[in-house]
Amino acid sequence: MLKSFERSLDNLGTDYIDIYHLHGVILHDYEYLHSEIVPILLELKDQGKIRYIGITERFNPDPNHSMLQRALQDDVWDVMMVGFNILNQSARNYVFTKAMEKNIGILIMFAVRLALSRPKRLRECLNELIENNQIDPSEIDMEDPLKFLLHDGGAESLVDAAYRFCRYEPGTHVILSGTGNIVHLKENIKSILHPPLPEKDLINLKKIFKNVDSISGQ
Repeated sequence: MLKSFERSLDNLGTDYIDIYHLHGVILHDYEYLHSEIVPILLELKDQGKIRYIGITERFNPDPNHSMLQRALQDDVWDVMMVGFNILNQSARNYVFTKAMEKNIGILIMFAVRLALSRPKRLRECLNELIENNQIDPSEIDMEDPLKFLLHDGGAESLVDAAYRFCRYEPGTHVILSGTGNIVHLKENIKSILHPPLPEKDLINLKKIFKNVDSISGQ
C-alpha cells in the first residue's frame, strides 16, 4: 500500500493527498482494514502526506449502510462517501445524524443513477418497493411517478429534483456528479445551484419513501 501511495504522489506531481478513501468497503472487510490499513493511513496523516481519511460504502449490496454504521463507532474517519437519493433516504437516520455529531464530511453518490434518469428503471424500482411493502402503492401514480415534483416553482425534471433533494439535505457537503458530456455537466451544475425544492414536495417525498432501505436506485 505504501509503494502504491508513493507512486500515486509521483504520478499526481504532489506532496500530499487531500482525501484518501478506502473505497467500496463492505462490512465483511471493515475490521481488517481498520486494524491493518488505518494505522498506516494515520502515520501518513501525521507526516502531512494525507490531510483527511475517508471511507466509501458499496451502496448496491449494502443499501441500509451496515458498513458505515459500524465505521461510525470509530473516531478515525474525516470523510464518508454515502449512497443517498430520493428513493432511498435511509442514510438520514443511519449515517447523517451521527456524522454531524462527529463533524464528518459527507460526499453523496447515487443522487441520480438509473432510476431517476430512466422512466422504465424507475417503475421497476417502485414495483420492487411495493412488493417488499416498503412504499404504499396508493401514494404513487405508476403512470407518471413523481410527477408532483414537476410544476411552476418546483423541479424542471426528475434529475433536477434529484440533485436539489440531495444538495439541501442537512449533513451533506458535496454532491457527486459524473459525466463525459460538457452540456450534461453544465445542466448538473445548474441543478445543484438551484434553490431547495418546495417544502410541500420535500414533505411528500419523505412520507412516501420513509421506510425504504432495500434499493440503491441503480
